[in-house]
Amino acid sequence: MRDRLLTQHFLQRFLENDLLSPEADRHDAIAMVCGGLLTLGLFLSVLISMKFVFMPFQSPGRTALLALGDRLTFVSIAMVVMALVAVVAWDALSLDPRDTAMFGPLPIASAVIVRAKLRAVGIMAGGFALAISSLSSLFHPLLMVAKLPIGLMTVLALVVIHLTVTLAAGLSAFAAVVMLREVLRALLGAGFNRVSASLQAVLIVALVTSFLLLPAMLNRAARPESGQAMLLPPVWFVGLHEALAGELVAGLPGRALPERIARQEDRAASRYREISTAIRPLKWRAVGALTWPLLIATGAFLWNSRRLPLPLVGHRGGRYRGLGFFPRVLTLTVLRSPPTQAGFFFTLQCLFRSGPHRVVMAGCTAVSIALATVFLAAASRSLAADLQSLPPHALSTQTVVLSVLLAGFRHVTRLPADTRANRLFRLAWIADSRLFLAGVRRGGFAGVVLPAVLLLVPPHLYLLGTRLAVMHAVSGLLLGAALISLITLRTSQLPFVASYAPAPDLNTVGPVVLVGGLIAVSLLARIERFALQDVESTAVFWGVLAMTLLPPAFQGRNMALDLPSAFDVPASGTTRLDLG
Repeated sequence: MRDRLLTQHFLQRFLENDLLSPEADRHDAIAMVCGGLLTLGLFLSVLISMKFVFMPFQSPGRTALLALGDRLTFVSIAMVVMALVAVVAWDALSLDPRDTAMFGPLPIASAVIVRAKLRAVGIMAGGFALAISSLSSLFHPLLMVAKLPIGLMTVLALVVIHLTVTLAAGLSAFAAVVMLREVLRALLGAGFNRVSASLQAVLIVALVTSFLLLPAMLNRAARPESGQAMLLPPVWFVGLHEALAGELVAGLPGRALPERIARQEDRAASRYREISTAIRPLKWRAVGALTWPLLIATGAFLWNSRRLPLPLVGHRGGRYRGLGFFPRVLTLTVLRSPPTQAGFFFTLQCLFRSGPHRVVMAGCTAVSIALATVFLAAASRSLAADLQSLPPHALSTQTVVLSVLLAGFRHVTRLPADTRANRLFRLAWIADSRLFLAGVRRGGFAGVVLPAVLLLVPPHLYLLGTRLAVMHAVSGLLLGAALISLITLRTSQLPFVASYAPAPDLNTVGPVVLVGGLIAVSLLARIERFALQDVESTAVFWGVLAMTLLPPAFQGRNMALDLPSAFDVPASGTTRLDLG
């Protein structure tokens, strides 16, 4: 009973967050994620398997050959998604000082707490792995052999083998991330806290980008038996599938086929046996890729958990140390008032040093990289001699990147940095929201818009030339500043301070905003292409963008930010009486 309660507690810890407002938790988000994974498996399995259903004169050899690519897709998705799940739950994968504060005074042995935490991590990993693999394991084998002469037990064997292999692939990726974290933690000791945040952000960017670009990467893996492809872990698990399934599909009895189809069947069967013979020995690599990370991760976890972690003790460094000479220049020029300085530097610290904020911005960065790669690659294949014949997506790349990043920025402004920050702001608040928000806007511009535009300058120099690339970059800077002004115009909670409350209408308004945003991006690209033709049109275009910066400057004091609700979101069903 005690062990079960401890395990349930640690499972609940994956859903709880002190930064959320009362009556808000992660249950809805976790349910949406699991539902999305199930939907993804169902959608992909049906979409990929339709070629078998509509195949005229379906034959075993062609079916087996086509199924190889399908299995590589399912295994790759399972590995990337499970690795991403592990990275998102990065800080919750091991015991933390809060666990020490709760369980340390209780008469519970440390070994019992460690085992409960390990079980909770295993249950969480198994649940997500089952969510991503279950429906694809059921529908893909059924649809693949629906028109072949095959028995029920053979179909059941294909379903079990597909589920086993995809589960093993996903759990191996999850275990690899845990192994990396725990081994580094064992080697670096206290120094792990200094590299943990950066490593998590890098892994999120790499994994989300890989997931979004996975179709393009799989299309290039046309020869899974080649030397380069055999170094990829997903190919190892496809080899494991072939070793377990054998000739269950390719060995089915054929039927009379037209001469042309029969020749295709012979070539496909020969090609399948060539690939299968080459990748079946990789089954031992797949077994090792699952076994060794699990053993090493478990051993390193137990080694690091010999003692419950002590509370972290930090030291106070110099003011804004690490930024060097630039803070003094900024405080003497664009950040002259103390509230503006507080908003600016607090925004930068949250974006780059706070765990929840960093995870969101890393995910948005990965999405931006993937979209920019696709857009710029398409634009590079259709270079134009003049501006009018330039495809609109060559100019919309910058707008899409800024929109994704600033959507993430709007979300992180609604996340508090820490519960202690909320109390400090309550004590030090001087009711000067206009200057504080000005600092937040300038911090968002310096930390999000400026780096994004500068990183896009080199590819735009190649696509547009020097003059147009510079003018396009100026348009991006103005557009980014305008978007920041709009998303912070009439905020009712103090950015980075108030507890977070999920948007109640995200499921209904979200798709509308997405479709409207795509239309707006396309229209803006065409308007900018017309405006950059001459100096006068460009000046008018820049003037219109600059005018959107004026409302925040003239809106005056935001009275909503002087109320107690600016620091905390009230629980639903309550009423505040603010007499002042």
